[in-house]
Amino acid sequence: MLLTCNQERIFDISIIAALAIAVRFISGDATAAHEPVAAAPSSNEASIAGGGFSLPLVRQRSTVSMLDVVKEEIQLASPSHDGDHAAIAGEKKLLVPLYGRPQSRSTYLVQLRIRTTTDQISPRYVLFDTGSDLSWTQCHPCTYCSFTPYPPHDTSKSRTFRRLSCFDPMCEVCSVNGGCLFKRRYGDGGTAAGDLVSDIFHFGMTGDDSYQFERDVVFGCANVEDCKAVRGYSSGILALGFGKPSFVMQLGVDRFSYCIPASEITDNDDDDDGGGGERSASYLRFGSHARMSGKRVPFWQDGSGYAVRLKSVVYQHGSRLNQQQPVPIFAGEEAAAMPMLVDSGTTLLWLPGSVFYPLQRKIQEDISLTRRYDLAHPSIYCYIGNMSDVEAVSVTLGFDGGVDLELFDPALFFTEEVDGDDWVCLAAAAGNRAILGMYPQRSINVGFDLSSMEIAFVRDECDLVWCS
Repeated sequence: MLLTCNQERIFDISIIAALAIAVRFISGDATAAHEPVAAAPSSNEASIAGGGFSLPLVRQRSTVSMLDVVKEEIQLASPSHDGDHAAIAGEKKLLVPLYGRPQSRSTYLVQLRIRTTTDQISPRYVLFDTGSDLSWTQCHPCTYCSFTPYPPHDTSKSRTFRRLSCFDPMCEVCSVNGGCLFKRRYGDGGTAAGDLVSDIFHFGMTGDDSYQFERDVVFGCANVEDCKAVRGYSSGILALGFGKPSFVMQLGVDRFSYCIPASEITDNDDDDDGGGGERSASYLRFGSHARMSGKRVPFWQDGSGYAVRLKSVVYQHGSRLNQQQPVPIFAGEEAAAMPMLVDSGTTLLWLPGSVFYPLQRKIQEDISLTRRYDLAHPSIYCYIGNMSDVEAVSVTLGFDGGVDLELFDPALFFTEEVDGDDWVCLAAAAGNRAILGMYPQRSINVGFDLSSMEIAFVRDECDLVWCS
């Protein structure tokens, strides 16, 4: 996608640098040529190596319904979107946030705190994304940026802020004035661009000194941004992907985990955390704090993401007392197992059409509900009904190592009220590759062991949500 005139002024670079952008950024991944980031101060190294830390998840309300998000994700994955065939799911990662049911319309964020002075910390909320490699946040001046309730990070107030020079091993593209630039384009059509910088990130929970520490982190300071990750509640991305600029790679932690509860908040819940969100008893955990229980699946690096081998898809219908015979939908031989991304920046369960359509037809046949068509979005499968009508449906994903991940009602379906009718919709879609988005990961603790290159899955209530 070509930059606009205003964006081109932001990127005042030489012809050589422009060629570098074309080569490095066309795939959205520009990490291959970098050396490791410089070591952090020794006092911080000890605090991380000897233990871990946890970032509380905050559930943030939104005015966007789950059905609208699904429509958008499917539309953006369409080969006709903007005429850009590279936007098909899997060729470039999507970045459409996870939402809850319509009465909550919520997404999960983590608080990123950047030190501005010796006695002040600038808080902001960002999405965590296992499919991207560079963290970024809006920075002042953010002339061409999406609306967010949090002011852009003002680097002039920071004594520890610095712009990376062209000689820094993390530099991606050099500008004519000797600074470093970044640009990321996501499969949903969104972009973020600006300076590549570093500053002190502050981690910890107030009142608990065991969690408190600070670390110098390289990140993107976005002055141009139209990313779907920023939709009136977030101000950027915390990148947890497999790339040298990634947050987890810079900190040198060997593992991290998260667990998203399937429970929903009600309309009577109050927002009182100062940012319009609600505290959760669930955490994004790093190092020794990470929860790694459950069976493990080997992964490999796929771009900036984590890919596992999907070996089978099995459908089942019936109550526990009246269970029907399992129906194999996909049962690949060893050589036919397909790669599946485990991506917290994607919402749905994506399956290749050869797997999705037989599965969808079997589900529709057994639930016997009246389908409701959206002519503008025929790839969305919604029916007149509610969760009780689909509670007998389950789909089991089989991975390497004999690991089976069973998905049922709250991980396979979502509900909407449309024109006074209750709809229940399938939270899955047909794409050109398999992706395990965040919706099917609900009520599952997902642990990433970077040293052994394994992902651990175990069903969990995820500590449920509490409102402060």
